[in-house]
Formats: sequence, structure tokens, C-alpha cells
Amino acid sequence: MTEKKSFDMAVLGATGFTGRQLVAALQRQAPGRGLRIVLAGRRPQALAALAEASGFTTQVCDVDDPRALRRLARASRVMLNLAGPYAKRGEPVVQACLEALCHHLDLSGEVFWMRRMLLRHHEAAERRGVLLVSACGYEALPFDLGAQALAWQLLRQHGQRCQSLDVAVRFTGSGLRRLSDAVSGGTLASLQVMLEEDVGDTLQRMDCLLPDTLPEGWNANAVALHNAVPLSPWWDQEAATVMAPMLPAPFINPALVLRSAVLRREAFAPSFRYREGLAMREGVDQLLSPVARVLPSFSLAQAGLGGTSRAAQWSAAATLAAPLAALSAAAGGRSSLARQALRRIVELVGPKPGEGPREQQLDGMGYALQLRAVGERGKTLHGHWAAQGHPGYRSTPEMMAALGLALAEGRLGQGQAGWLSPGAAFGPEAWSVLQAAGCLQWTVSETNA
Repeated sequence: MTEKKSFDMAVLGATGFTGRQLVAALQRQAPGRGLRIVLAGRRPQALAALAEASGFTTQVCDVDDPRALRRLARASRVMLNLAGPYAKRGEPVVQACLEALCHHLDLSGEVFWMRRMLLRHHEAAERRGVLLVSACGYEALPFDLGAQALAWQLLRQHGQRCQSLDVAVRFTGSGLRRLSDAVSGGTLASLQVMLEEDVGDTLQRMDCLLPDTLPEGWNANAVALHNAVPLSPWWDQEAATVMAPMLPAPFINPALVLRSAVLRREAFAPSFRYREGLAMREGVDQLLSPVARVLPSFSLAQAGLGGTSRAAQWSAAATLAAPLAALSAAAGGRSSLARQALRRIVELVGPKPGEGPREQQLDGMGYALQLRAVGERGKTLHGHWAAQGHPGYRSTPEMMAALGLALAEGRLGQGQAGWLSPGAAFGPEAWSVLQAAGCLQWTVSETNA
């Protein structure tokens, strides 16, 4: 990466909804750092408005124009790619970055596409010293970096590798008012692409992103067995809550966390088990009220809401789990009828690409992660991650901006190359970067065996 570049960072897809939020994050984080930033997109008028509002340089670049992509990549040290769905539009950007020796970060949650990029471009990226990192937002940064932070603290302070990690998620702040407050048009477009193109087993086997050759003691089949994604509710005894599968999809984070665990294996036991879910003990109505607005026949009372009793938690968790199980079955199978039905639902109830929640909703929301890491001899660490702002539209842009700026400055990712998960690319060192940028609050407490 010694080639002279005109820009330290390029933002591709800057005029989309999430892109505009990322530009606002850069306006808060970049001043005084001396970095040259260019905003790129395909709409000249929208770029002109962004340039006037932000003061950043702009450049017209359409992902369907290979020459424009190569020109932008050759001029940039780091590319933040927000132009999804990635399975349809992402690979030409990856290829342009590889050729131009430009690091590439994206927000993809399309695991089957990640596996495709891993198989096609990992070795070339390793040889050329280029980082290709997917899922650099709410999926999967908090989960992957949280696993790294607790596992390495277990090893360094207590001499124990991490045997298991459980993550409980809560959404905080003001409630959701409509579906697009919770899920972006871009996210739903990615789900549609997954239903169209994913004919593999990436939703069933969480070992799908592991290296072909595993280190001694690790076994892909054992990893898949230990880490099968729960698609029905379960009871967490220590947290005293019913848990539901993760939204919007329970099969994104585990595959990435497991890849990071193998690549930074010194801190993880070969039998490492990862599990995540939504805690149902409080705030359940915030999760399900958008469903009631979209489906008039759905009743919150019938779902068992109106309290925090265990029965109400089980009922609400089952309501959330059912469509996720259907999605996994349809996407992982070959039934064209089931896929068509789910695609039609997405089209009917979902926002369009580029749409998102109302501005006043972004700051009022937040989320918290409770992480429980258990070492090989029973030492337990509890981590608490709290972030203010909408997970996808405030927290994600702030985190991606912070990591991108640190990568451009050479403070992260040193010595790393290839197609990597966020935890493998950035490691526990990313915590100080995110904390300094004001992206999160993080505390750790200990429990003896």
C-alpha cells in the first residue's frame, strides 16, 4: 500500500439513506485529522447537494461502470462500500479495489455472497496486502468484536481460552412505529436477493466461512454441530429471560464470529460455542408493534403481550421466531413456491431501497448487548455494550466511519490481509477506536467458577 493516492477514503453509495448518515458521521469524526475524503455515487445532483452540505469532495461513480470504479479505487486507500445489494452489485467493487490495492469495507449481511468472495478473492487479497471486510455495521461488529474482547481478556488475565459465548440483545429508547423504522429498504433488498440466489447451505451451516484448512483440534462438522442456529425460543437461566432468535436474521453473526475465532484461535477453544438472541423480558411491544400495523389480523393481546410474565415472553418469542424459521427453510431449500411467497411478502410490507426511518426516530432508539463468556476452567466474564441511536442508521454509520478512518490512518488492520471478518481484521484493538469516537459504552465484570 505504498502507492501514492489522491484520497485516504472513498464513500461509495454516499447519496443513499445509510450513505447520507455515514457522511454525517464523518462530518463529526473527521475534522482535524487531515484526511482526504471523497463521496461517490451515481446521481450528480444528489452529490452536489452533499458536497455543499458537507464540504467533502465528490465524484460521480456508478457501480455498473467498470472504468469509473477502477478510477475511484486507484485514487483511494480505503473504500467504504454502501452500494448494495452486494450479491448483485458488490463483486465489481471488490475486484476494482483488489486491482488498485485499496482496502474494502462493506455492510453486507448476505452470507452466501461473503462465502463467494472468500472463495474467489481471499488468496489474491492476501498476496496483494488488501483487506476485504464485510459486515462492518450492527451486523456483525458488536457481536464479533465483543467475542474478541472477552476471549482475549479471559486468556491474558486468567489463562483460559473461551469455551462459550452467549449474547442477549435488547432494543432501548423510543418504540418502533413502522416497519421501515426497524428494517431498511436496502436490508430487505438483500433478503430478496438471498431468496433469489442463495441455493447453498449458508443458513444452516455456521461453519460456512471457515478456512478450508483448519488448525489442529478444530473440526468443521463439530463447529457446525455446536453452533447450529436456534430457530425456536429458549430459556436463559442466568439472564432469567426467554430468548428469541435474532432479528432481522439469526444466521449472519455466528458465521462471522466463528471465522474470527478460528483465525485468532489463541483465545478460543476448538469446541467454542456461540449463541445470540433477543431478550424477551422487557420491551417486547417495541419489537412486535410494527408487525401489528402491517398485519391487521395480528393482535398484540393474542400474542401474549401486556406484561413481562414468562408466558408472555414465550408467546412473543414464538411470534418472532416463526417467520425466521420460514425464511431459513425457504432460503436453504429448493422450493420455488416458498421463495416466491416470501419475496412477495417482502415486496408488499417493506420499504424500498434508499428509504429508512424518520429522522426523529434515529436518535431516540438504541440497543444493549449483554455478553457472557465462559473459559475452559469455568472463569466467566460479563460484558455490557450500550449504544445510542438506531442500530442500522445511527450506530452502524458511526462505527463504520470510525473504523474506516482508523484504517486510513494506519491505526487498525496492520499486517492483516485477505477476505476477513471484522473481528479477524481488527481484533480487540478496535474497541479503543470505537470508544474514542463515542460509538459505545463498554464495561466488563467477572464471575469466579
